[in-house]
Amino acid sequence: MSRAVDVFAVLLLVAAAFSFAFGVHALGDRQDFKAIYLLVIGGLSLKASTEILRPRGGSA
Repeated sequence: MSRAVDVFAVLLLVAAAFSFAFGVHALGDRQDFKAIYLLVIGGLSLKASTEILRPRGGSA
């Protein structure tokens, strides 16, 4: 189970990287709404990925 969660977190990290890259590209093409959308999706994916990967306190 832990390995599946790690794989999911890495996939979210990759999704965040692609969203940021496409968002920056959209900014260059002057597609503001699309750029803002992609940058927000990238930020939320990055936050979710780090929340999943963050070590938790408690008994091991």
